[in-house]
Amino acid sequence: MDGRSAWSPHKRPCFSTFPCFLSAGVVYLLAKAYLVWKDEKYLQACLKCGELTWEKGLLKKGPGICHGVAGSGYVFLLLYRLTSDDKHLHRALKFAEFMFTEEFKLRARRPDTPYSLYEGTAGTVCFLADLLRPQKAEFPFFDVF
Repeated sequence: MDGRSAWSPHKRPCFSTFPCFLSAGVVYLLAKAYLVWKDEKYLQACLKCGELTWEKGLLKKGPGICHGVAGSGYVFLLLYRLTSDDKHLHRALKFAEFMFTEEFKLRARRPDTPYSLYEGTAGTVCFLADLLRPQKAEFPFFDVF
């Protein structure tokens, strides 16, 4: 995270990185295409989505899995399962760590439904639990494997 993050106070969030939008959402479709057709172009597209999420994925919306930090973190767990590259697991852990920083606690927006699966802490707990078993991690109710 190099200063180009959506968390930057001088930049507006990049809407294309919300999990329910483009980069962090389409990565699941691309991953499934890669697993079905074994075409390397789909894996490369997944990796590009991961890079964009790494650069822009610290979102102010909150901790949730729908346009929140945990949702962006799930991208890296998916990439870890696809590639077994520890870089992606490291990135998922960094997103999890960020949710426990004072900066996040003070500046993150409180979700409309703070205990829900997608916006609230329930999805965040799923993400944190999946970090304990990353080789079996899956976005809730949406396993591509």
